[in-house]
Amino acid sequence: MTETLENPAETITARDAEDIFAGWLADFAAALRSGSTSDLAALFLPEATWRDFMAFPWDFHHTVGREETVARLTELAKAWNAADFLPSREQPPVVTDGAINAFFDFTTTDRIDRGYVLLVPSAGHFVVSILQTQVIGLQAHPERVRHHRRDGKVYGIVPDRTRWSSDREKEIAFEDSEPAVLVLGAGHNGLAIAARLGALDVPTLVIDREARVGDTWRKRYASLALHSTVFGDHLPYLSLPPSWPAHTPKDKFADWLESYANLLDLNVWTSTTFLDGHFDEDAQRWTIRVRRGDGSVRELHPRHFVVAGGLFGSPKIPAIKGIETFPGMTAHSDEFQYGADFAGKKALVIGAGVSGHEIAHDLYEHGADVTLLQRSATYVVSYESYHRYWSTLFTEDMPYTPDFADQMTYSLPNERVDELNKKLVKLAAAADQDLLDGLTARGFKLEWGPDGTGIIGAHMSGKDAYQINIGASELIADGLVHLKQGVEVAEVRDRTVVFTDGSTLDVDLIVFATGYHQFWGHIKPTLGSAADRIDKAYGRAADGEYANTWRRSAQPGLWFGTGFIRMARFYTRFTALLIKAIEVGVEPMDPDRADGD
Repeated sequence: MTETLENPAETITARDAEDIFAGWLADFAAALRSGSTSDLAALFLPEATWRDFMAFPWDFHHTVGREETVARLTELAKAWNAADFLPSREQPPVVTDGAINAFFDFTTTDRIDRGYVLLVPSAGHFVVSILQTQVIGLQAHPERVRHHRRDGKVYGIVPDRTRWSSDREKEIAFEDSEPAVLVLGAGHNGLAIAARLGALDVPTLVIDREARVGDTWRKRYASLALHSTVFGDHLPYLSLPPSWPAHTPKDKFADWLESYANLLDLNVWTSTTFLDGHFDEDAQRWTIRVRRGDGSVRELHPRHFVVAGGLFGSPKIPAIKGIETFPGMTAHSDEFQYGADFAGKKALVIGAGVSGHEIAHDLYEHGADVTLLQRSATYVVSYESYHRYWSTLFTEDMPYTPDFADQMTYSLPNERVDELNKKLVKLAAAADQDLLDGLTARGFKLEWGPDGTGIIGAHMSGKDAYQINIGASELIADGLVHLKQGVEVAEVRDRTVVFTDGSTLDVDLIVFATGYHQFWGHIKPTLGSAADRIDKAYGRAADGEYANTWRRSAQPGLWFGTGFIRMARFYTRFTALLIKAIEVGVEPMDPDRADGD
């Protein structure tokens, strides 16, 4: 066992951390090489966890506890020829609260990989609390980045040289070829996976029904901005500039997505509607029909179809008696634009999630008399607390690049993430106590997310009943935005809204901030029998990882990608590498086929 400091709790210098980690890594590599479970067990805490993203099997998996971790590591290291363990040359160890965060490079069969460990002091030496491993690349098929970047213009004499712009037009058109991958949705998820695949030389086409990339954001309400911050908001291969604002307005983010597609030479067809698809199990290829902007129908035959349309599809609008006779204006939050259009008007906003709060905020700021209808309960966290407790790795002075911060972010198994989120929800509630007390005093009903897991748990269960406060909650607590709680709208009589408790409210505007239908439910009927194997997209699978998302789905050739910007940046790497592995024959399209073809 490598010797460490006499008192591991004392201040650790950067050089100490490097030496301690190097010793641990040498012992770790030796234990895996020899297959000694006792030597390997000595390097882990009893409660240690391991999460792996395709560095070993081509899937996501995790272990909890030293016994399970050591047994699985020993088995997989041998099966997948784990070797070449070296400290990372890009990211030195970082000491935080007496523990060491460190990264290492290694290889497995066909792959280049990277690991992360959190080493903590125990009984006079440092052992693992958290281990994460992930594939970084394919040994024989490197990404077209850095030393492997494309030449661009080839110098010298090239007979019949073509223009770059003409080459791009031909590449985008796919007139004489088929894309290997068709991606539905040109949002951050779809563009991120297309960028990853493009860097791996996998012909990829993205389709989107909107006229311009980013229009899904442009069409949202004017006051919308990203709730994440600039430090974690970039997409693969292209960081946001240092002059970028901390809080990105939605129109600026829309322009960024459009610029990203252009700068990274992504093949995108806008004004293109997906019609239907059929997967040929024998040929292992899709037939997908799309309608172009000119009305023509094009039939495509990709091997892979990636549904990257986000979590939510068409707007939900409750059926309300008499709403068709309302002489004022009604709008779903999806189409509502600008509070300035309603100065001096009376507005009812139905729904108390983020959109409902921010539209009420916008209307109030522009002189409307606003009532917010909260029908059930809402999880509320201030913007400051949200970032203080859930974005600690993404700050102005972060000691890691986002790529390494992402690896740390996704290092814990989801069941441990749930435990952590419950603690963070309580810490945030304590920090926001005055605000929350003010809300409850007004009759606002609070909840804490599924089983107390806050926003992350809400997303996992497909719910959006949360509010990241940037000012609307104070307006409610101060009585400046009126609150109607715990009732529904029974009917509308002319300009009068009648609630289920018998009370009434005269209004000029009704905004339905009532959420969206699940996107998968919308597209599922268009895929015929190919969709029958998919019980859900996103959420938790039986193994505790994400269900059918960013990994192989239950239907070969059908892939799903959804989630936050950081999730897209992190998870698209694995989807793209697995698709590339399938395309070059490293992995089969369908592992369950008897012939493995």
